[in-house]
Amino acid sequence: MRKQQNEFVSVIKKEQPKLLRYVRQRLTGISDMDAEDIVADVLFNVYNRMTADNHMENLAAYLYQSVKHKIWDHFRQAKTPLSLDALDKDTGLPRGEKLMDTTGDVESLVEKKEFALRLKNALIKLEPKQRAVWAATELDGYTFKELSLKWGEPIGTLLSRTTQALRKTLQEE
Repeated sequence: MRKQQNEFVSVIKKEQPKLLRYVRQRLTGISDMDAEDIVADVLFNVYNRMTADNHMENLAAYLYQSVKHKIWDHFRQAKTPLSLDALDKDTGLPRGEKLMDTTGDVESLVEKKEFALRLKNALIKLEPKQRAVWAATELDGYTFKELSLKWGEPIGTLLSRTTQALRKTLQEE
């Protein structure tokens, strides 16, 4: 029995890191502790099965086969569904409340998205000069006075390019 135990210890020292890698490759998303638990459980069970009467020819192969079966058991286990009504440990609130946006108003969100789509379509229809003025003032933060100086065009021309063209395009929508 002592010889078998020494053989077991030497095989474990050599194969344990490989067994852990084997488990992690087969079970993606598993934590390191869960992988270690699977391997430790197999090692414990195999060690308990070893007796003087029951000699294992190829202990490493037996360990890999046992780990493979333990992985199958892991897949077969019924997973308890996560309840959204269960209370969160940190906040004391139901977990489902984390998923809800209590500050959002669905109707206003839809209106904003529809307006953004209409605005995008309107901007696409603008001439390049009109779109450039709108982008410079609304997106880049330039004032019409700054653009007038930068581009060498009168402020009135810049104003008329964006306001009239965009208003007309939005009304057509």
